[in-house]
Amino acid sequence: MKKIKLFTALLITTLLFSCSSDDNGGSTTSGDLLGKWYNKEYIISGQTFPYDDHEECGKDYIQFNSDGTGASVDVWDCEEDVAPFTYTRSGNTITVTSDGESDTVQITELSSTTLKVKISYDFNEDGTDEEVIEVYTRN
Repeated sequence: MKKIKLFTALLITTLLFSCSSDDNGGSTTSGDLLGKWYNKEYIISGQTFPYDDHEECGKDYIQFNSDGTGASVDVWDCEEDVAPFTYTRSGNTITVTSDGESDTVQITELSSTTLKVKISYDFNEDGTDEEVIEVYTRN
């Protein structure tokens, strides 16, 4: 699960810059990406799976900074495990780089309270990649 979080964090970090309209159905993508985005849920083949790895003492999140850097933060035993990354954005495509590896995601929605990105990875660890919409919120 930690690998998925890092991948997600890296992809989302690229979203730091404000977005234009989306290629997939006209979803709003004009919100501000800067700040903290808290993990909320995953959507796979129309089915929603809640993000259930938050702790009572804190929530996992992705932080986007104005200088093209960011971090995926996993709260574990009330301590923050910070995975830094850098990102670039071209339209609604974000490329995130961490530890010498790059991944790309597509922004499907970005508003003042919701961030959704589409990526492909083996969500259920069955050996086959699934198309996953990762949903984030901000307080």
